[in-house]
Amino acid sequence: MMTGRKKQCCGATRWRRFGIRGQRLALSQRTRTPPLIAPGLLAAVVAGFAGTASAQQFDAPYYELQKENGVAWVEEDKAIDAKLAELEERFGRKPNIIYILTDDIGYGELGVQGGGAARGMPTPNLDQMARDGVLFNGFYSEPSCTPTRVALMTGRHPVRTGLTDVIFPGNPAGLAPAEVTIAELLSDAGYVTAMYGKWHLGDGPETWPNSQGFDEALFGLYNAAPWAWNTPTERVMWNNFTDAPDFFFRAPLHGKMEGKKGEKAVEVSELNKEAYVRFEEETFNRSIDFVRRNAQGDQPFFLYWASNLMSQFTSHPDWLGKSPQGTHNADQMMEHDHYMGELLATLRELGIAENTLVVWMSDNGPMYDLFPESSYTALRGGKGDVLEGGVRVPAVAWWPGVIEENQLQAEILHVTDMYTTAARIGGALDKIPDDRIVDGLDQSSFLMTSTPSRRKYMFHYSGRNLGAVRVGQFKRHIAAGHGGLPGKAFFDIYKDPREEHGVMVSMLWAWVPFDDIVRMHNGMIEEFPHREPYYSDTGD
Repeated sequence: MMTGRKKQCCGATRWRRFGIRGQRLALSQRTRTPPLIAPGLLAAVVAGFAGTASAQQFDAPYYELQKENGVAWVEEDKAIDAKLAELEERFGRKPNIIYILTDDIGYGELGVQGGGAARGMPTPNLDQMARDGVLFNGFYSEPSCTPTRVALMTGRHPVRTGLTDVIFPGNPAGLAPAEVTIAELLSDAGYVTAMYGKWHLGDGPETWPNSQGFDEALFGLYNAAPWAWNTPTERVMWNNFTDAPDFFFRAPLHGKMEGKKGEKAVEVSELNKEAYVRFEEETFNRSIDFVRRNAQGDQPFFLYWASNLMSQFTSHPDWLGKSPQGTHNADQMMEHDHYMGELLATLRELGIAENTLVVWMSDNGPMYDLFPESSYTALRGGKGDVLEGGVRVPAVAWWPGVIEENQLQAEILHVTDMYTTAARIGGALDKIPDDRIVDGLDQSSFLMTSTPSRRKYMFHYSGRNLGAVRVGQFKRHIAAGHGGLPGKAFFDIYKDPREEHGVMVSMLWAWVPFDDIVRMHNGMIEEFPHREPYYSDTGD
């Protein structure tokens, strides 16, 4: 094992030219931005955690660079241990954790990012959540919905799990039972767990949330499109077939499902427009009920609310036409924002806000195929792209009395980090499996004490293919070169966040270091191979 790690690190001195330092960064007017990185500075990429009870297998950059930052991380972890122990003594149990994952909301759509009312869809509650906590301007997802859900649930790049498809009815691919979800980790650590909303990780019952660690779940298996397909009277862009042969409709279409751990999930409603328009309200109400039922119990809770909004073909009747923008997308954004305000108010009312971490995030960028019934971002690209517009998403964290208020963070986080961070906060680090690479990094110190993010690199996958690599502020798209040269696919994201001015000559210094980090990454894949795709027996 150690031989393999040493082997992967052999080229690290070259990509240290990126000059990334792991130092603490000073807050200025409660806003923290990483320093500009100059090529040639001798430093290292920061990632992962040190000094904690975990046997987690990280990706290659961690092992090369831990030695430069491990001492500092140990001290940071001691501070977090003390803070978590203080909270547990005060509240009598570990912190509650609530993750809200939304659908197709682009970077910049919140009012605090220049969107909101300026886009004809006010977001006052999400804006206040950001002011009361931290707004992440450097949060990254996977390029589309199923992959991001895989990453959040497993802490792993989807390609490692074998599930890279966006699931549509009849696709037998799904989340392998051998994957260890965040709900399974926290359940083993004594948490009560619930999932409500858009699951989107497989058609087979063994892939559903009640089989993947959640004590209770009310869920849909797909995105909004099949709900429209199953409404014959509606002729919208997602339901425009008239005389298509029966061949196209062989796959069973599962409706709205409900299930408990250890029991068979049952269909409680067909998929149709009428069910869809109430689904967000229904999953919100179930979320509130779950919080109230578990607010004062002996066990902490983990709630995963996967919003089924935003869609493009209908709106809740109470919100239809309420947005100045005049689209279903904007109406639904206002509906969701209202629910967020109610959720946070409930936590305060119950007296558990100071013992509850809430993270709100989007699963990918806007789906422009449906414009103007879509979200928007000023960044280039959208859903399905590894351009910034496809993978940089809005995100907010809120934890009164723990997370410092009014923070604007530009440092890098990835959705996989939410897995390991939840494990740390929930006392489940030792339950993370050590027979596979887990990409998520523990960001509890970053959240709770405003130390630097431990993530300074990312691998952006497009399906099963590596599409781009990010190190610090620098990004390289993995594209075909010409004549033995690498092509003009290098970007400085600070200077060119829209990735419009790809260069080669001025970043030739980064060519070999980027090649090296890809080789290191691939070397770890050889040591810990990707899982083969898992297929359910759908009975077709």
